[in-house]
Amino acid sequence: MTTIFPPPQRLAEAFVDLAASPVTAASDPTGLLACLALHGSELLGDCAAVVLYAPDKSGRVEVAGVGEDLMRLAHSAVGWGEGPGQDAFSGRPVADTALDGDLARSKWPRFSARALELGYGRVAALPLRVGQEASGALVLLEPGSTPLLPQLLALGQSLADAAGWVLERDRQLIETRALADQLEHALVSRVVIEQAKGTLAARHAISVDEAFRVLRAHARSNRRRLSDVAREVVDRTLDLPTG
Repeated sequence: MTTIFPPPQRLAEAFVDLAASPVTAASDPTGLLACLALHGSELLGDCAAVVLYAPDKSGRVEVAGVGEDLMRLAHSAVGWGEGPGQDAFSGRPVADTALDGDLARSKWPRFSARALELGYGRVAALPLRVGQEASGALVLLEPGSTPLLPQLLALGQSLADAAGWVLERDRQLIETRALADQLEHALVSRVVIEQAKGTLAARHAISVDEAFRVLRAHARSNRRRLSDVAREVVDRTLDLPTG
């Protein structure tokens, strides 16, 4: 394989691309996973690169890469539940391995046989990690028989780590937005309930506590959300009896 390393400017551009890439489905050619696979293929010697990403604990794995044969291999490996990418989900890199060796044939029999048929001779997998946790892997396949250079694997791990942090940042942002939406909904519901209590209290000359009892009793007996009942009272589309 080639031993020429990318110039510093090219490396800087790659990391900027990763930081700026949106987190989208693997099928989106502008997304982060596709960006990582592309830079892995372009920067790491003669390697072909494919990215596996498991965004949650449902078992769903997204795949991104360049080339139909490579993508078919990656999807098949996910279906088989074997391959270096699956192993790297543990958070530990899978070292450079000869695909025709005993180790690969015993650990990944279907993966190694298919990869050899496609002309690849060696493989390594680098986890997409945040701290000790990994959400995916960057799998590198080398068409020759020469071992992958440690320096290139270190660069590949840096690219994978950068992508891992972007994915984690996106996950945290989604969670923050979801929590904000929940809090906003809870606040709005509380305001509406307070308005409904005041409306009922004024309409029927009862206490605010008694108005709340009436609201809650109606919601429970009709198996409705308290906020929905309160909204109808405020909108004057529902008048609850207080007797």
